[in-house]
Amino acid sequence: MLLVACRHEKPKPLARSFDRFLYPEDLQGVVPVGVTGADSIQLARAYIEQWLRQQALLHYARRNIAINTERLEAQVEEYRNGLIVYEYEQELVSQKLDTVVTDAEIRNYYATRQELFMLKQPILKVSYIQLPNRAPELDRVKRLFLSGDFEAQDLLEKYCARYARQYSLRDTTWQYADDLAKKVPLSRIGEENYSRTGRIFEIIENNELYLIILHDSKFRDSRSPLSLVYDNIRNLILNKRKIDLVDQMQKSILMDARKKNDIEIYN
Repeated sequence: MLLVACRHEKPKPLARSFDRFLYPEDLQGVVPVGVTGADSIQLARAYIEQWLRQQALLHYARRNIAINTERLEAQVEEYRNGLIVYEYEQELVSQKLDTVVTDAEIRNYYATRQELFMLKQPILKVSYIQLPNRAPELDRVKRLFLSGDFEAQDLLEKYCARYARQYSLRDTTWQYADDLAKKVPLSRIGEENYSRTGRIFEIIENNELYLIILHDSKFRDSRSPLSLVYDNIRNLILNKRKIDLVDQMQKSILMDARKKNDIEIYN
């Protein structure tokens, strides 16, 4: 009998908050499979601290406010029902949603909704090199930088790999001015000069030399190029499909329930 009693004895708690206890079994699933050692201990401790904080707050909340139990239970039930419906909708979307968006669909969306794709800030196509202010052979580097010759670009690539802090020589993608300003001192060029393409802007800042060539530019309130918003349009189309799929499902369920007299309104 003593042996059976020992086998069923509850394990020692890991933590206590007033009259509530946290046991080892309560931590199941807290530490992901494969996480061990110091990382697993850190995750467990973080969970315990969170549990202590929550339980302490609950204790003081229960002691200091009058809780409307019926209203609270109704809110919990409404939240629970919402979660169940959401899980069902997500499962429906994962099974039924057509995720193939063709190039033609994207181009048609872009062509028929021009007002959605007006630029809120300038965009640029840029090449740049960041060098120490006293880097060698700067005159030669500038000549190579301006040259469109493949051999010149190859030589420049090798030079940059050796001396440049950072560089981008052959990137032809559009970039937002705000994003570029985090890499190079774009404000020193000034938005009024963004149309001056094909020349080198030389900027010295914090003993660093920036060589910048603007290849193309589009200004705010002009239409964004399709390449810049292509992925965004695809996501917009998919999101519309999700909304339509869920809406059709809801209408179908409601229609079926009415047809079978499973729902009705009493006078």
